[in-house]
Amino acid sequence: MEREKNIFDKIGSLIPGYRGYADRDGRRRCDKLLRNRVVEQIHKCESIIDDRQTREIREKNLDALTDLEQCRKRLNSLSSKVQFAPYGESGFFGDSQIKEEELSEIYQHDLDLLQQTDLLIELIENTPVEDILQFVERLYAILAARSDYIAECR
Repeated sequence: MEREKNIFDKIGSLIPGYRGYADRDGRRRCDKLLRNRVVEQIHKCESIIDDRQTREIREKNLDALTDLEQCRKRLNSLSSKVQFAPYGESGFFGDSQIKEEELSEIYQHDLDLLQQTDLLIELIENTPVEDILQFVERLYAILAARSDYIAECR
């Protein structure tokens, strides 16, 4: 059973090219949801690091605390960068329009970020802190590649 067309659907059917614009807008909303999920996963990583810091304090392994705190700070900064990263969008009447293939590439970067943060959650509990920091730097590299790609598209 199909839903009844609302006024926007009716107007959209009368405007050439509107359907593609609406599809792109839906994909942008999906991109925002995906990046929000990445931010949630990064926050989960921070929480695991906090727990690990508490454990290290209890075990009187104070040498690891500085590196763990550095890792937690890098993750916190990364979550802000992901949350406020530019969208792969361009205005409807703008001079440059980001094409469908370009949007797909941007979304692939976001998906890579999500998959890598999921993997980090699995590794973070028992992995040496130096390896965690290297992993976090890979996340930064994915985000930088995403930002560079968007800049090239504009």
